[in-house]
Amino acid sequence: MKKLAILTLLLFVAMFALAACNRTPEPAAPAAPATPAAPAADPAAPAAPVAPAEAPTETAQTTMTIATASLAVALDHTSNDSPSAQVNRHIYDTLLVMCYDTFEIQPRLAVEWNMVDSQTVEMTLREGVVFSNGDPLTAYDVQFSIDRAAENPHAEPIVGMISHVTVQGTYDFTIHLEVPFAPILRHLAQPIAGILPRDYYARVGADAFADAPVGTGPFMLEDWVIGDRISLVRNPNYWGPAPVLERLVWREVPDASTRLIEVETGGVDLGLGISAADLAVAQASPDVTLVRRQNLSIDYLGFNCQAPYISDYRVRQAIAYALDTTAIFNTVWRDFGSVATGPLNDIVWGAAPTQPFPQNLDRARELLAEAGYPDGFDATIWYNTGNPQRQDQAEMIAHTLREIGINLEVQGIEWSAYLEGTARGDHDMFILGWVSITADADYGLYGLFHSSMHGPSNRTFFSDPEVDRLLDLGREETDPAARLQIYYDVQQLLRDAAPWIWLRQGEEAVAISNDLRGFVINPAGHHNYTRLWFD
Repeated sequence: MKKLAILTLLLFVAMFALAACNRTPEPAAPAAPATPAAPAADPAAPAAPVAPAEAPTETAQTTMTIATASLAVALDHTSNDSPSAQVNRHIYDTLLVMCYDTFEIQPRLAVEWNMVDSQTVEMTLREGVVFSNGDPLTAYDVQFSIDRAAENPHAEPIVGMISHVTVQGTYDFTIHLEVPFAPILRHLAQPIAGILPRDYYARVGADAFADAPVGTGPFMLEDWVIGDRISLVRNPNYWGPAPVLERLVWREVPDASTRLIEVETGGVDLGLGISAADLAVAQASPDVTLVRRQNLSIDYLGFNCQAPYISDYRVRQAIAYALDTTAIFNTVWRDFGSVATGPLNDIVWGAAPTQPFPQNLDRARELLAEAGYPDGFDATIWYNTGNPQRQDQAEMIAHTLREIGINLEVQGIEWSAYLEGTARGDHDMFILGWVSITADADYGLYGLFHSSMHGPSNRTFFSDPEVDRLLDLGREETDPAARLQIYYDVQQLLRDAAPWIWLRQGEEAVAISNDLRGFVINPAGHHNYTRLWFD
């Protein structure tokens, strides 16, 4: 099995490193070639960051404090939010891991894997690994963890394609898929697919485990004060190189400017999510080091494709013609990120630039008239409160659309109510973002545009049989070049149907203390603090 597994590993690394709304849309010539060339050696790789230096065994400071906008929601893999994933990746290990720079799949708890066929993955675990409570890791823990995740709606986008797991021995197991799913290895590398201890979970129960989680990761939970802080300490039973730091502390600091001030004054060592408004201040400060990198996110203006007026694709195209997305980006973001050219961030595998709608108010008015609204109409646009950039974008959009007779009421909605309302379809238009954490087109398109995903992820309630067909096909196709063409075609259809107007592809900015070493931004937001240290 070992030789076959290595051959299969090489094949899949090569494959992945290569890089209905009412509609009969007004087409545009596709920007992508009709028959794309085979992907480049690394189409998904972002601009190369500085590689982390080799970590020493000693550090001048043993505790690192991180300021974050919000703390983890859950530490037992019942939530897939980014703050939870950042903490959980240090408590648990996944079967596989994606490297920072190339997004190639590398071993973690699994040391061998073999794609027997398009729906079957054989894997072998690393031997001698124990959980932080001393229980040995076995294939039964993998089976339990994946079965448990399959019952969690928050984990469905990551493991929902898995039918079941069979165990062949202490370290050998097989993952069986419901349908062929090309990016399965990338999904097994996501934090919410981390492995939990079956027997310990059964002994203590779900509630006790949620309060005192146990994993095989480099750290374990020390303290959790809701709304204040989460503290982890080194796991003495960790199977890999011991972390340099003894303790990690996340503090909740909702305001971005305050997070920067905390780093400047020494209250924390690392501040996440530095805002566009604070970049110049951070760059000029002698007391912090600013780290920036393109991430995997996309920001967009979304339309409820079942709402009055907006259900007509011609209205959505009219709005696209009316807006100048470059002007919106330059005003709101300046040079923080870049203007989006499609529904996927361009470092995501399968991203294809689409032909933009040039600003043309006359054409916008013509399309509104064709749709039956020559005098325009009234509607709402939502943004989530506490996000000034989204508010600014909403107000700029409302100001511009008045020129073609569309009168938007700009409404700021509290975050939880915003998510609930857009999932129900209470909105007309909305500003939101998405992070394609697997760096694969499927994760950035399927949940957002497939008709089976209306609600929690497809908040536009967009439906199109051809888009559905292609998205299903893209999951099953294992030939990289054929798969690439599928996603090029999908993105062109989405451009024409316009359930979104893509606004910006994102960038991450993190402020760190000048004596902190080894930090590299993970473009998925799952930063690894295991090998950091202080001079």
